[in-house]
Amino acid sequence: MHAAALFYFREVTRAGSIRRAAASLNVAASALNRQILKLEDELGTPLFDRLPGGMRLTIAGELLLRHVTATLHDFDRMRAEIDDLREARSGHVSVAALDSLLVDFLPRAFDRFRAEFPAVSYSVLAVQPSDIPQAVAAGDADMGFTFVSHQIPPTVRFLAEVAAPIGVVMRPDHPLANRLLIEFEETRQYNIFTQPGPLPRAAEADPDYVTFRASIAPKVLSNSIQMLKLCVMLNMGIAFFTRLGFLHEIEKGELVWRPFNSAGVNRLRIGLLVPAARAMSPPAQQLARRLATDLDRFASM
Repeated sequence: MHAAALFYFREVTRAGSIRRAAASLNVAASALNRQILKLEDELGTPLFDRLPGGMRLTIAGELLLRHVTATLHDFDRMRAEIDDLREARSGHVSVAALDSLLVDFLPRAFDRFRAEFPAVSYSVLAVQPSDIPQAVAAGDADMGFTFVSHQIPPTVRFLAEVAAPIGVVMRPDHPLANRLLIEFEETRQYNIFTQPGPLPRAAEADPDYVTFRASIAPKVLSNSIQMLKLCVMLNMGIAFFTRLGFLHEIEKGELVWRPFNSAGVNRLRIGLLVPAARAMSPPAQQLARRLATDLDRFASM
């Protein structure tokens, strides 16, 4: 059925008469009546009882009204989303994230996003996990990725989450690569590469892991995940990360990731933080929706 006819039908039900509905819509009463008659002819049943005091819905009319209300509501919502898309065609989005997400996950997400929004520009900064919630809360970043923790400001919320335990990244020919679960102590006999700085606050849920990490004497200490990744690929040793920074290499079979035998560290999750009340710009809203979808897709892998 034509959308205009449904709109006219709804207005007649609201106004209670053809004449009042026509005046409200600024159309001829005869034209509006023809639309109603056409609807009744197509459906093969009267939609109104025509009474001296006005128009009263029949049972069939009430059924149609429920359909029309839902249809026009969905149409209005769709039109609002299209308006958002149009407004989001250009603008700037700032993201604060764990540096491991800057290596693979976020660049691929931005590449998909730019196909629809080529004029959007970005600021993407690697930030310590514990500092990301405050950056989003203060408005220094539109959104952020960090380890999920209950200790976040009330002005931010996690839009989406994904399991992201820290495990062992290594070459597929490494002796530990054939293990399903790896004990902390098993890694000590190999060169270990780590990053400086404190552990994510969420990792404190596993005191054994915290104690183990504090006791490590790393062979290579670097704040560059790219350097540590290359050291692993050159078979110089192993590193401890989530899978998110190594998706491409794992997919190609160049590296493998194995979890620790630790319930605590395997409960770690990474989430997308957004403002809880502050309005986001149209491009930031669109990007956040797509990043949430990307996290959901990753969770199903």
